[in-house]
Amino acid sequence: MQDEHVDNIVFTFDTIVVPTGNSETLAVNLARQFYQQMRKQDFDQKQILRVATELVSCLTASLEEYKNKIMR
Repeated sequence: MQDEHVDNIVFTFDTIVVPTGNSETLAVNLARQFYQQMRKQDFDQKQILRVATELVSCLTASLEEYKNKIMR
């Protein structure tokens, strides 16, 4: 069941700077900065793990959609 407060969450990433360059380095830096911002906002480890799980879930769903698209 989806949390009814999801629409009330507003993230601002004013302090996350995404440099251009190597995509692997970019991904690592973005993930680290995202983690740091969550910690600054007092997310606990369980909440951060939930965010990570949701990101993996979104990626899995996207990959499944892509797989279904190319199989048609």
